[in-house]
Amino acid sequence: MPVSALLTALVLPAFIGAGPAPAGPVRAPEQPAPEQPPAEAVPELPEPPELPEPPELPPEVPPESDPLRWSAPVGCPSASELRRGIERRLGRTLVAGEANVDGRVELEERGGYRLTLRTSAGGVDDERRLEAADCRALADATALVVALAIDPVAVVEAMEWGDDALEAPPSETPVVTTGRSPREARPEGVSGGAGADEGEPERSLRPGGVARVAGGVGLGALPGITGVPSLALGLRWRRARIELEGAYWIPRVSEPVGDASVRVQLGTTTVRGCGQLGRDRLEAPLCGGVQLGGLRGAGQGAPNSHVGQGLWVALEAGVGLSWWFRPQWALAGGFTAAVPVYVPAFELVDDPPVRLFEPSAVVGRVWVGIELRFGSE
Repeated sequence: MPVSALLTALVLPAFIGAGPAPAGPVRAPEQPAPEQPPAEAVPELPEPPELPEPPELPPEVPPESDPLRWSAPVGCPSASELRRGIERRLGRTLVAGEANVDGRVELEERGGYRLTLRTSAGGVDDERRLEAADCRALADATALVVALAIDPVAVVEAMEWGDDALEAPPSETPVVTTGRSPREARPEGVSGGAGADEGEPERSLRPGGVARVAGGVGLGALPGITGVPSLALGLRWRRARIELEGAYWIPRVSEPVGDASVRVQLGTTTVRGCGQLGRDRLEAPLCGGVQLGGLRGAGQGAPNSHVGQGLWVALEAGVGLSWWFRPQWALAGGFTAAVPVYVPAFELVDDPPVRLFEPSAVVGRVWVGIELRFGSE
């Protein structure tokens, strides 16, 4: 074999084996994975505390069913302040259902305030109207009226312990403008009488009216005891009254002298003035007046008997007592004593004359009746 052919045979396979590698995926050398930093530990949160259940609120009372209803302009005490005033005077918490109160305060055109108050406590319904320059005075008066209606003993005990809240300044004292009972007319009042408390409200100068129908028994003006019906009309203020009364003494027959006697009757008209003491629903008028009338006698059992009459003039003094069981109605009673200063006597014409009857030096009458009051006071 020639030398060139031999070299070609030896070199060619070497170039062929060293040629480019067949195409295919090329893999990078594997690197070790980087180490991950250890995860930080998450702190455990404490369990949330258990909160107490919210207290259950009492159901809201609808205004129309609230036993303490109070309506007043801005700046006046609220219903809650009124409730606290009542409880302060009672010395305890107000119990539901023991009193119903409906108070309405309105501004007056001429200034000041007017209160229309309706209360119901202890089975007694009450209504009144009060006026004052200060609205707080009306609220204080309302609190005292309600407390007295619920438990007057507790209020008196509070006063004995020196509860200053029971006394209102004189300048803020409510003024009553409608005729009411002594208790209604004096919201501050637990006491009365001739020396009234300084905290007692002043009254309007406008008088109210009073009417009375009564019946009783009288002694001294006629022979023996007799019935005496009467009718009175008058004007009344807080501490005084004026009355005009008409009374009729039912006829009685004198004791006979022989066969002669006289049948006597009396009619009087009395003008009297009274000063009044008062406490709660009671009034005690102390009165004095003048009686004018006529005494008439009809002779009986004697020849030529005839009718004679003469003028009756007497000075009277008396005392009464009125219990106002309703705002306008009272059960009344009293006693009057009169001293005749000019009266006739009845005689049998004879020689000498025989006296058949002469009124006593002192005449007395006891009466009971019903009084009605109306209008302002």
